[in-house]
Amino acid sequence: MEVRNTAGPKNSTSVPLSGGNSGKTSSPYPKSLPSQEAYAGEEKRRSQRVLLRVRALVHVALDGKPATHEVITLSVNAHGALVTAKQHLPAETRLILENSMTRERMACKVVRPPHETPEGFQTALEFDSTAPDFWKIAFPPTNWRTEDSKL
Repeated sequence: MEVRNTAGPKNSTSVPLSGGNSGKTSSPYPKSLPSQEAYAGEEKRRSQRVLLRVRALVHVALDGKPATHEVITLSVNAHGALVTAKQHLPAETRLILENSMTRERMACKVVRPPHETPEGFQTALEFDSTAPDFWKIAFPPTNWRTEDSKL
């Protein structure tokens, strides 16, 4: 895959977005271009992410004490969600995520250490099994792209 600058024949450049550099196409961009990483991630993604803010509850036992915390989703997919939580939940923590709108519950785990932001801890959750209907939305097809993402 490559991106072409079509500003004009004199300014036309090709930038490879995958694989190595054959030596024939020189890139004015650094090797770790963020868009390259995004494309690579999209190829590996199991289902489409959708930006969706929904209140949910997390039922968890931390230090042997059961607790329930409210979280807000940032993005969701058929395999889980990225949520903002006030409570730090360590990687590999087992929990139950409850959709506040439907009261449906799904067993899941924290897949990586949370990222702390001013709003709270951005925490990636993965369902124990695929649940495309958990969020009660229609996900875009896997080959769907916006015009901007085709660049």
